[in-house]
Amino acid sequence: METDAWALVGFAGVLMQNIVFTAAEALRFGAVSAAVHDRGSVAGLWRLTDALICFNQIFLGMAILGFTAAGAALGVIPAWHAWLGYLTAALMAVFSSATPYTLGGTGRFALAGLVAAFGWAAWIVSYGIVLLGG
Repeated sequence: METDAWALVGFAGVLMQNIVFTAAEALRFGAVSAAVHDRGSVAGLWRLTDALICFNQIFLGMAILGFTAAGAALGVIPAWHAWLGYLTAALMAVFSSATPYTLGGTGRFALAGLVAAFGWAAWIVSYGIVLLGG
């Protein structure tokens, strides 16, 4: 039963990530449309999309945490992969929490976001290989 709950946490993270990402992309289309009529309104819309994309990291971390915990509890993934998942989820949470400091350019927390993105890429490729039976 515990693995079901963790798998649902991961699934909820994926759902929320899709919702927030869709909203961010819709705002980007709105910014393009607004630029035709009034360039002054575009800056605010663009910053809002940046904030949503950064905030989207928390839901990605939630998905990684849920699927890692479920996979580790079931014994589907090896210990190193679980460790990578937990570390990446933590880095996603740190980077997302630093959103106010990262808007408007790179900042002190940009490296945490880059490391988290590389961790996510390695985690998802590894999980894909495991799920394909390789």
